[in-house]
Amino acid sequence: MSELYLIRHAQASFGTDNYDQLSALGEKQSRWLGEYYAERGIVFDQFITGDMRRHQQTMDAIVAGMGVTENRRHIHPGLNEYDFQHLVARFGASFPEDELYLAVRQNPADKTGYYRLLRRVLSAWSCGQLSDCSETWQDFSNRVEAASGLIRSLAEPGNRVLAVSSGGAISAFIGHVLALSAEKVFDLNLQTRNTGVSHFFFNREKLNLSGFNAVPHLETNGRSQHITYG
Repeated sequence: MSELYLIRHAQASFGTDNYDQLSALGEKQSRWLGEYYAERGIVFDQFITGDMRRHQQTMDAIVAGMGVTENRRHIHPGLNEYDFQHLVARFGASFPEDELYLAVRQNPADKTGYYRLLRRVLSAWSCGQLSDCSETWQDFSNRVEAASGLIRSLAEPGNRVLAVSSGGAISAFIGHVLALSAEKVFDLNLQTRNTGVSHFFFNREKLNLSGFNAVPHLETNGRSQHITYG
């Protein structure tokens, strides 16, 4: 069997003009993860990311922390996140009087309110209640499954694959592996931690989940205050 370490990107820049950019803490989280792997002698044979900037920056810092020269990086858009800003806008167009939507519009810096709204938006999206979306829930699910197919194609005995993606895509990925409903996928989505590691064993036919959302590099050395979700 081969192994897959599927990483959620490090902390991005919530509340700024460009979310798709690691924060200073996000860069540290990524490097710490790379150092954790280096200390334990964990070596990777393949590297995969989506094509979002935060994915690339997270992988760059992990590899730098490991102190290795990276082999050719595979880029697959199936690992990209859904466009949550677009989905929130479409939700507002469909439900302009929704109380939670209006509250978040008045206070966009409120992370708790924003993620509560996002959960509501995702449910409406998966049920086909949002009009004129750039991507349907099924389209999103299909492209994540295409990325899973690429990863399975890399299976070689003893092969280790390191991949960086986003919370929604990782949750959908796990949803395919465990045959979860969309609602269960969204539950996972809102639990994913920055640089959280989900671990799988796989071959060319299937993937088996063996661990979800672990942050061992942040649970030691007094770093627990650096565990983030955004």
